[in-house]
Amino acid sequence: MVESISENTGKNSRKASFIKKLLVLITLIISTLTVISGWVSAFNPAQFWYFAITGLGFPVFFLFNLIVLIFWVILRKRIAWIPLAAFMLTIVKFPSLIQMGGEPEKPDFIEGQSPEFKVMSYNVRLFDLYNWTKNEETRDQIMSLFHEAQPSILCLQEFYSSDRHDFDNVKALRKTLKASEFHLEYPITLHKSDNWGIATISAFPIVKKGVLYFDKKTANICIFTDVLIVKDTVRVYNCHLQSIRFGAEEYKFLQNLGSDEGEETVKRTRNILSRLRIAFIKRASQADMISDHIKNCPYPVIVCGDFNDTPLSYTYKKISVGLVDAFRESGNGFGSTYAGPIPGLRIDYLLHSPTLNAFDFKITKAKLSDHFPVEANMVLLPKK
Repeated sequence: MVESISENTGKNSRKASFIKKLLVLITLIISTLTVISGWVSAFNPAQFWYFAITGLGFPVFFLFNLIVLIFWVILRKRIAWIPLAAFMLTIVKFPSLIQMGGEPEKPDFIEGQSPEFKVMSYNVRLFDLYNWTKNEETRDQIMSLFHEAQPSILCLQEFYSSDRHDFDNVKALRKTLKASEFHLEYPITLHKSDNWGIATISAFPIVKKGVLYFDKKTANICIFTDVLIVKDTVRVYNCHLQSIRFGAEEYKFLQNLGSDEGEETVKRTRNILSRLRIAFIKRASQADMISDHIKNCPYPVIVCGDFNDTPLSYTYKKISVGLVDAFRESGNGFGSTYAGPIPGLRIDYLLHSPTLNAFDFKITKAKLSDHFPVEANMVLLPKK
């Protein structure tokens, strides 16, 4: 009897020890992933693409790390220092995802600054060419949005226009906008009339146009447009970086994760990881190209576009060096700009040189594309 009790006690002790070790291991894994995902911008995806993937899950890792931190604090265990360290190292990353400062005030007028002008960036998803929204009015509603906003500088990604039928979006925009200067680049043209590319439209005179081709096989591209604001030249970069190119099957798999059989799950997981790897690596080189070009620009810059990457990414860090993020400057609330199947992502940006001042940043939650338009008012500050 005594031996039986002793044996059971030993088993319970070993079981408790195993559970404790397992919880410690889980804590170490979660805390490590939290730190890596929060500081993933330090790793170039060309060498560490697998680290780049963790950045997509940062909010989830951070939440789990907070849960294990509270768990160990309640138990008063010294291991709580590990999730606490991860928490302290990554809490500083949240302002790039959410702004909680309330409604920012309009900056005071500075003598010599330019008049106010509005900048808008929007991935219009081909103006719903293939009726993804199941709404025949989507294109007209996008035009109505532009008509109401009347941006002085409008940067459009996934732009499409045709000369052959009732989808001449250049003509429609000329009727809709007061801005009348166009910079259009079409990496893809079919039938000599159907064009896919990118567009920057300006109410200011355009004095120079240029393009940075990543390749000419896709519509991923960056154009730069020099505009004359009063007497000063400002360069506007309009970027559409490498897409992951998930199809309907990939999105369906992610939404129903775990419902497929083993072999099918492995096959689709490998396919998704392969697409992510290619996209991260290509975006890294594209970001390097844009960053180098910005460094050599003699003018103040505005950088708009769909980066297809989060604010924690190498892509964002590389392009934003020395620039101000208009969302962090005057945004409020969650910065989500992606309206597709994966919610909560901020992948569309308005960045600018410190010699510009942005205010009234806004994300319009109009589900007319798989992105939301972003906009801000700006002024060009006087030269010192």
